[in-house]
Amino acid sequence: MMQVAGSLITYGLKVVIFAVIAYAGIIGGKKLRDKKDAEKAVDSQGR
Repeated sequence: MMQVAGSLITYGLKVVIFAVIAYAGIIGGKKLRDKKDAEKAVDSQGR
């Protein structure tokens, strides 16, 4: 029974870690895209 509990805890931690990495990637990607879009908007207004 302890092996099952240990296995579930291990896989649960892995799921949480991967979810955090995925969330950070989504947020980071949106910020990067917003920054690039803002730079393009400034460039297009200057012309």
